[in-house]
Amino acid sequence: MKKSIFWVAASAVVLLSSCEGCKEKGPIINFGGSASTGDTTYVLSAPEATSPKKILIEEFTGAKCSNCPAARDVLSGIDAQYPNRLVKLELHPKEHPLGGPVKDLGKYDFRNQSVSDILTTFYGGAFTTGIPIAGIDRIPYKGSRLIDKADWPGFIDERLKIASSANIKLTNSYNAATGEGTVRVRVSYTKAITGKQYISLAITESNIVDAQDYPTRIDTFYNFKHVLRKLVTPASGAEIMAAIPTKEAGRVFEGNFKYKIDAAWKAENCELVVFLHNNLGEEKEVLQAEEVKVKTP
Repeated sequence: MKKSIFWVAASAVVLLSSCEGCKEKGPIINFGGSASTGDTTYVLSAPEATSPKKILIEEFTGAKCSNCPAARDVLSGIDAQYPNRLVKLELHPKEHPLGGPVKDLGKYDFRNQSVSDILTTFYGGAFTTGIPIAGIDRIPYKGSRLIDKADWPGFIDERLKIASSANIKLTNSYNAATGEGTVRVRVSYTKAITGKQYISLAITESNIVDAQDYPTRIDTFYNFKHVLRKLVTPASGAEIMAAIPTKEAGRVFEGNFKYKIDAAWKAENCELVVFLHNNLGEEKEVLQAEEVKVKTP
């Protein structure tokens, strides 16, 4: 089998790939930059069995937010109840006064442009309520995509009961000497989906010890997890198979995304988060999500 290379950059996306065990070859796909030089998609003789739906949680939070540790505990409790079903992005927004580090005690500032881009692209660009607040698969609940923590358990429970329409498999290769890596993304549709489809890739980091405000104290040794460091793709995602309006059951997309780990991050604490989603008008649902460690022992 020929290996595929999927280069994601600000100005262009170049994809080289091949067909493996396929019934049908797809056309050359244009990702809005350079066109693919080969086939990027194929159809299996029979659709794969459906993997459990994983839920993307985009939690807007902050080190200066005294109510945020309790909200993280809510998600940790759900995570313990449903192991390996939540994929979390912890977003520290510069658009909220509590999104930054604790004054005089905080060593790190987790706010970044990727958080702002997500807020603008999918959540209206501003907060109408305080934090903590979260997006759950980017689906509106009670009229808003930004959902209060009191509603997280019930809505997540609803989402967990939904059958996934696609499986995602990730295969990662990381070069510690250069800080560069490539993650191979394989999306296999288990039921027909009509409309534009996008893949997003994010880098998160966990086990970052810093100051966190609480209602009655400050914890200077708080362990922050799933902190969004960077979006590798644009916030809107990288469109896949644009020339195929309906992705039938059994349709497979494969491509490799290149990324780089910043020298200030600890690669052994970083994860790659990949999710398949819609992004057309008000239709922004996340269909499936997956994550893989950047560096394994």
